Amino acid sequence: MKNKRGRRVERREETCLLVAESGAPWTECAAWLSTQTRDVETVVQLPNEPPSTFQSRLQEKLRRLGAVSTAVFVAGSTANKLTVRSSLMRAVLGGLPGVRRVVLCPGSDAQAPAVHELAGLSLTMRELLGGSGAVTFSLEGPRGEPLRGLAHLAARAAA
Repeated sequence: MKNKRGRRVERREETCLLVAESGAPWTECAAWLSTQTRDVETVVQLPNEPPSTFQSRLQEKLRRLGAVSTAVFVAGSTANKLTVRSSLMRAVLGGLPGVRRVVLCPGSDAQAPAVHELAGLSLTMRELLGGSGAVTFSLEGPRGEPLRGLAHLAARAAA
């Protein structure tokens, strides 16, 4: 596989789990992830699917998965879903003890209402894990790019 500059790039030998809320820009993220890693597993919330049903499907997927090193959570643009998002993150971290990296993606709009909620969630999750550095959190756009104007939030989340 070649990158934009024509250089050969090897995909990582790892499994990545992509979890997406209904209405989230997950297809762009999944396409980019498939260029980075050989195996991308997805769990996408269906339109009008209650959060409890979505979480049950996620839990079932977690039970079936083997080792996953990276989890990507793609949020819809709306805010005020902190409780649901927190539950999903705790499910992923509890169900996949091998996860070493969590990417929180609010889409490519750095002004989306969900951005600050995800930044706060990443800080909270880091604190809950004791700040050991065993799991890193980052805020990124759907192609792994830093979000304009959010470098300070991403840096705090990764610290």
